[in-house]
Amino acid sequence: MIARALPFSASIASKTLARRGLLASAPSVVPRAPSPASPASRSRASSSSSSSSSSSATAASSSFFPVAGRGRSTPPTPTPSLARAFAFAFAPRALRRGARVATLSSARAPQIVAARSSSFIAFQETSPSEKDDDAMAAAATQTTLAHSVDRYGGVIVDADALPDTADAFAAALASSIARWKATGVRGVWLKIPAKRAELVGVAVHDGGFEFHHAEKTHAMLTRWLPTDEDDLLPPNASHQVGVGAFVTNGAGDVLLVQERRGPAAAASRPNFWKLPTGLVDCGEDIPSAAIREVMEETGVAVEFEAILGIRHGHDVAFGKSDLFFLVALKLADGAEDAAITIQEQELAAAAWKPLREMTHNPHIMPNSHMDHMYGLCAKYAREGRLASGIGMGWQSLPLGFNRDGTVVTYSNAPTREVMGKGGEEEEEEEETAAAETAT
Repeated sequence: MIARALPFSASIASKTLARRGLLASAPSVVPRAPSPASPASRSRASSSSSSSSSSSATAASSSFFPVAGRGRSTPPTPTPSLARAFAFAFAPRALRRGARVATLSSARAPQIVAARSSSFIAFQETSPSEKDDDAMAAAATQTTLAHSVDRYGGVIVDADALPDTADAFAAALASSIARWKATGVRGVWLKIPAKRAELVGVAVHDGGFEFHHAEKTHAMLTRWLPTDEDDLLPPNASHQVGVGAFVTNGAGDVLLVQERRGPAAAASRPNFWKLPTGLVDCGEDIPSAAIREVMEETGVAVEFEAILGIRHGHDVAFGKSDLFFLVALKLADGAEDAAITIQEQELAAAAWKPLREMTHNPHIMPNSHMDHMYGLCAKYAREGRLASGIGMGWQSLPLGFNRDGTVVTYSNAPTREVMGKGGEEEEEEEETAAAETAT
């Protein structure tokens, strides 16, 4: 126990405890440790101790120990030993947090009454339960949370290896922060699964973490450790990304829809026929998103042709910015027409309409961004991509930097013939050929 590790003499400590009211009187001489008992005496002592513990436990469970004599009195208990008094007087702050000390008289022992929620649990000055012992041992052994190191001098805590209890997590987090500060760690990323949501409050209030973002499955929290530098951790995603699909059939008609809900709903804007639109899913390419939205809303199979334009707006969804890609599509497999099957949950109607019904819609403000977008669609439909000079194609290219994977690029020249290094090699070859011809 803690008392055994204290460096000062027991006689001085006992007087200190007496002044605090934790001992009935301060003994002038500390009792000498008893000599080893015989097996018989040990058996009698064990029986007596078991009986005493049983009666004490019954009393603790059947009554609440009042403070300073208020309420019902409590059964007399023996004056605590010096070791037990030490254990409470110098117990760790975490053990005494939220506890109230009830001193009934100089002849009675202090009782620790801990309040949790609306109920009170009475404790004797005995060692913690086995469950508490396990939790304390786990917190003591796990000095640093399991983590990996990122490429920018930070750490990413392993969400699958978080301690089992909030108390153990708080202890391990405090120890980890201290160690990471000492070793120069800059940023800390802490992902807390939804099933461990009880740890969020601990991380924010006790650990100094801030919310970064949340998904259906987890919350991501961060903390910037340097005190002499501005926080350089990247913020949460700043944009939502949407697509609009411009699809024409062989007759030159445009696929238009009427929304069932939202600001463009048919109920609030009669005769507002618009392009199919939707949001891009995480990990989804722009062409794929446009193709998917058309199929989901109308049942029409289409293929990608070009990106006609990009709209960039701000303060759109919960303060986020918005990127909107206008995508030209054609019917799949060279089809001239396609039957429409609407998604009734989202749409009130869908139909093939003359191009003019889109461009001259009374709900579109002249010279607005949507007026310009629809103008791009009309020019593309009349002249095609090559003649109009409108539209970007796409291509999938290696990621580079000695990393696996590919990325999609959009440009007016979606071909591998247009490359910086490829262009330099062609120039060098031409110069070499010219020099050889001259010689």
